[in-house]
Amino acid sequence: MSDESEVQEILKLQTEIAQRLDQLGFLGSPGARGNIIHHLAEAAVIGKKLEQEFLRAFLGSPMGQQERLEELVVDMHCELMELRDGLSEMEPAFVELMNFVTRYPK
Repeated sequence: MSDESEVQEILKLQTEIAQRLDQLGFLGSPGARGNIIHHLAEAAVIGKKLEQEFLRAFLGSPMGQQERLEELVVDMHCELMELRDGLSEMEPAFVELMNFVTRYPK
């Protein structure tokens, strides 16, 4: 996935997430909504990239290609740290969303 296609996918998902939050009527505390929109879309794209690119390449790389394996592991680590940071930043806002949805009329 190229950087440009990642950005396009994140923007597309952000629009869809914002629309769903609108449908739910979720506003949250200041910044919560934007935090969820941004980090949830980013997490989805990073997860997809980890599975489709890095993990497949890691599993499929011949054992004799030590440099390639090292590169893949470092790249996966960077992606995982980015994912971790985004999830940590989103957690309080996402808890607000969970609380809101559990009180949502059925």
